[in-house]
Amino acid sequence: MGTEMLDKSIDVVAVGSWTNFDHLFRVDQLPMPGDTVQIISPIATVEKIHWGGCAPNNAVAAAKLGATSALVSVVGRDFRDRGYKSYLEGLSIDLRGTIILEDALCGHSFLFSAPSGDSICISHIGAAAFQAQQTPNEEVLRSSKVAVINYVFDEFTLRAAQIVSENGGQVIVSGALMTAPEYAQAMVSVADILVCTEHELDRLCSYLNLEDEFALFNSGIQALISTRGKSGSLLTTRDRRELIPAAQPDRVVDPVGAGDSFVGGIAAGLAFDLPLDIAIKLGAVVASYVIEAEGCQTNMPTREQVESRLLRDFGLHL
Repeated sequence: MGTEMLDKSIDVVAVGSWTNFDHLFRVDQLPMPGDTVQIISPIATVEKIHWGGCAPNNAVAAAKLGATSALVSVVGRDFRDRGYKSYLEGLSIDLRGTIILEDALCGHSFLFSAPSGDSICISHIGAAAFQAQQTPNEEVLRSSKVAVINYVFDEFTLRAAQIVSENGGQVIVSGALMTAPEYAQAMVSVADILVCTEHELDRLCSYLNLEDEFALFNSGIQALISTRGKSGSLLTTRDRRELIPAAQPDRVVDPVGAGDSFVGGIAAGLAFDLPLDIAIKLGAVVASYVIEAEGCQTNMPTREQVESRLLRDFGLHL
């Protein structure tokens, strides 16, 4: 943070490959081993597929806010054949860094949520399994103001983060670094901002043998954002801690994708040169819209919608 970002044509680049298609189910309860549970979603929705994926969710959230946005990812041929590519192009998202593997298929995530609010996700990552064998697009990354780095954490995502950092961009590492502990230290070293859950942060500090999260600042991180669900998020820097409340949705339908959209909103806010605490509030508002409908990208808000709720919940104008 604090780096002057000049001659950057892309506001936000979202990096990473996991799954691209989501299947969302509400169940009467989450199963224990040997259980049979009932899907309580309407039968008409059981075969529905939603656009998803951490990095695409980041990119769409930023683009809807008016940021120039790019996706650096590894996908299968059905990314094009099912219409995801043309959909993202319709949002003017730069796909020069999206690598389509013609002999592979995109991954799918199957997400099950219960009335208790608990959920589980079962994924087949498909083409993302071959991400480490690819090379990230340097031209796109060098042109980016802010990068969001998502898992799979590997040589591909690490190199992408390094390219952005070396060229004066800001790097946000988002997600559970302990999914790839062998890359945890390297990712921490290149990150400006780390976003993760409170539990993920505890696991990371334990793995790195750190006394507490403040020791992460010795690695070059300038801010930690620990998400706390309905309670909002805790912003920690070297000299301050601030609990930033969640924005209030009009209804709660589906929380899937809220975290990705939250980070996409933060990245857009930073690209718009907003202070970090204001960018976090922007991200919180974006997330509040996402949970009002089923599917990660179904209800991502426009800039005008965000401005209305920012004023209502935080008394802020963009």
